Amino acid sequence: MIRRWCERAIDVRERELLPALLAVALYFCIMFAYFILRPLRDAMGLDGGVDSLRVLFLVGLGVMVLANGAFGFLTSKFSRRLFLPCVYVFAICSLGVFLTLFLTGTGEASPLVGKVFFVWLSVFNLFAVSVLWGFLSDIFSLEQSKRLYGLVAVGGTAGAIVGATYTGVLVKTLGETGLFASAMALLVVVVALVLALDRVARLRGLGAHKDAKGVETMPLGGASLKGIGDVLRSPYLRTIALYVLIYTVMSTLLYFEKNRIVDGLATTRAERAKIFATIDIVSQTATIIMQVFITGRLMRTVGVGKLLMVVPAVSVIGFAAITIVPGLIVLAGFEAVRKSTNYALSRPARETLFTVVPRDEKYKAKSLIDTFVYRGGDSLGTLADIVIIAIALPVAALAVPLGLVGIGISWVLGRSESGLARHAEETTHAPADVPALTIEKG
Repeated sequence: MIRRWCERAIDVRERELLPALLAVALYFCIMFAYFILRPLRDAMGLDGGVDSLRVLFLVGLGVMVLANGAFGFLTSKFSRRLFLPCVYVFAICSLGVFLTLFLTGTGEASPLVGKVFFVWLSVFNLFAVSVLWGFLSDIFSLEQSKRLYGLVAVGGTAGAIVGATYTGVLVKTLGETGLFASAMALLVVVVALVLALDRVARLRGLGAHKDAKGVETMPLGGASLKGIGDVLRSPYLRTIALYVLIYTVMSTLLYFEKNRIVDGLATTRAERAKIFATIDIVSQTATIIMQVFITGRLMRTVGVGKLLMVVPAVSVIGFAAITIVPGLIVLAGFEAVRKSTNYALSRPARETLFTVVPRDEKYKAKSLIDTFVYRGGDSLGTLADIVIIAIALPVAALAVPLGLVGIGISWVLGRSESGLARHAEETTHAPADVPALTIEKG
């Protein structure tokens, strides 16, 4: 009875139900852990003032280069069953080090520990989420992703709401050590869920499982930094990278605007963490309402390109609004709408773009775009913010044109994704006596 209701309510087939629910639980736990720590990270980042954040963003970009090389090595040498859990086990060990530092008092006394944690969490979060969506794109087809990714996104948003609420309510009670311990426990659950979803996917024949030994038991192979070459050669991947770059530059500009306002309103780390957590709760609550009632329907009926256009369009309107009516309330409202439309509409649509690329690109090229390009956008946004402040320009002077370019890129990506999907469909159903066509990227 419950199974039939779920299948009707979320448009999931019988063999997909358990993998889909595991994916939801997995994303929930990842975002729960991250949003426990994110307000704390942002509060630590402000210990040196807003100007120190610019340096931390640039350091994060350098660390991202090293992290991409390490991740590329893992995917080249080890199978999915091994390298996926390794990402999260590494996070557990790293948090254990931070927990030890704060238990001994070193973390509280040393501003350097807070800065290192800021960079570490900024890097790890992107890898944790990118690896998850690459994993799901390796399991679910394009058709399945349009039905199921909205549901998976609900799990992530629910985790974000619970995590932000957890920190907002308990930050003064648990302290930093309690928050670190809570996140570590959740990541242990994440590792168990990764292993369970991988096993269920293999048993149910989901994803790329074609040879007798099972594709998932083999490493992806190739050079550690193969993703760089893939992105440079493929017009399709380059366009995705440009979309992510524009999105991130605008996010960074908004981030600095928010931090300048919060820095002027709050004096202690706990007060700042509480404000950041409150903004997160509002944003994620709006997101989950959209995901439950809108995302799944639009993913199936509206083209990917149109969904990708939503966030750039919202950004154009929002940046114009905060320039005309500056203040925390307008800015918080803009951020809430922008984040909710991104998580509910544009992000799931963006993840479907990778269901039509070769398997190794789902991990290596996708990881490069989601991490290095993302942090590169942070760095560009940081430099842009410096210039804007120096010449006393309103942030909208840069953000609005970028948003308009983002709308155009969204249209291009929608057409490209549709073309690749049709080409793959024609190749799959080509007659046996007719040579299969080679899919050109782009």
